[in-house]
Amino acid sequence: MNEIEALIGAERTRLLGVLEKLDNERWNSASLCAGWRVRDVVVHLLMPYHLTVPRFLVNMAAAGFTFDKMADRWARGDTRPNAQIVEALRATGQGRFRIPGAPAEAPLSHLVIHAQDIYRPLGIDHTIDPQSANIVLEQLTSPQARRALTPGLMDGLAFTAHDSGWRYGTGAEVIGSASALVTTLAGRPAAAHELTGSGAAQIRRRLLPPSPETDEPTST
Repeated sequence: MNEIEALIGAERTRLLGVLEKLDNERWNSASLCAGWRVRDVVVHLLMPYHLTVPRFLVNMAAAGFTFDKMADRWARGDTRPNAQIVEALRATGQGRFRIPGAPAEAPLSHLVIHAQDIYRPLGIDHTIDPQSANIVLEQLTSPQARRALTPGLMDGLAFTAHDSGWRYGTGAEVIGSASALVTTLAGRPAAAHELTGSGAAQIRRRLLPPSPETDEPTST
């Protein structure tokens, strides 16, 4: 087992331990992924391991080649009992992450980001192992990943994870825990209030929809 596989295994074991203790109400409670329950997020974690390329293309065609629509159908359409979903997640330890061309770190990022989508709304400690956090943050700020992030989210900002030592960018400072930065850079506003520094208000404006009560009048 290499270093990345060991980190993935540790994150998976932690998530399994959380899921095994959830009652049905919490399994069906809202996650940070808009419109998805906790169980939908867990099912989504299985997708890269269960979908072969041919099956992926068939599902994409059925969804009009819209990835978000396909992923939503996959997540919501799984009717297995929660215990079976947990066992399927456990089995990914012996499975293959089937996304063509994905770097070795991709399964770790996939797991860590979506674990945050579960831990935070459930009020579970969401601290990330510093080594795992830094790998995921490097993935999120890579040129390939930036194309999928909220446009302009990181422009002119310098990010610092105060608990893992990770730094990125230049400009106004945005400081927070690795967990808060992972959640924010992945496009979830749930941790934006935890960020500090001269650039924190700026990233909140970019991530959060404007409130009608606080909008400035538009000049004509």
